[in-house]
Amino acid sequence: MKRAIAEEAGTGWEGWFHEVMRMELTRLLSSFAVLRPRIEAMTRGRVGCGATAEDLTQDTWIRLATAGDDAVDNHAAFAMRAAKNAVIGHFRKQKRRSEIDAEVNDLLWPSVDEISPERVVMGRDMLRAVEAALLTMPEKSRQIFLMNRLGGVSHREIACRLGVSEETVYYHIRRVVERLAEVRDRLG
Repeated sequence: MKRAIAEEAGTGWEGWFHEVMRMELTRLLSSFAVLRPRIEAMTRGRVGCGATAEDLTQDTWIRLATAGDDAVDNHAAFAMRAAKNAVIGHFRKQKRRSEIDAEVNDLLWPSVDEISPERVVMGRDMLRAVEAALLTMPEKSRQIFLMNRLGGVSHREIACRLGVSEETVYYHIRRVVERLAEVRDRLG
């Protein structure tokens, strides 16, 4: 069969290799197409949101389309595992974002029982210190942090707008949060 594909393509070994890779990709995506309703139902059941389930299903398709793994024996199981891994990755990212949000909330908006003149002065000092700390940060880190924290833009959207990975967005936000935590600790 390998020789027949190579002869049919008329390109020798390289033609055979690319044709086999295309066939494997087609089989993997065909399995995905058959399983798509099941994959969407599984992701919707796990994440509890139809839109997120559709996003994760699309992410799974992209992963499978770029996988190109010709060593896959069970395409259906591979597609389901990829979808489950997408759900797990979603929850991990969600947990990281929640942790960062909690840190920022604790840093910028500590619980206040009463507002006294002393607390007002301390708050203004803290605000000036935060502003100064932000100005010392690299422009990209500051931009990403402000887009996310003040603009409410998601990690994914920031990554798309700036042409970087979500991990890079997380890194920049984490970098600014750590710097702001140092400022908070210093001011006591």
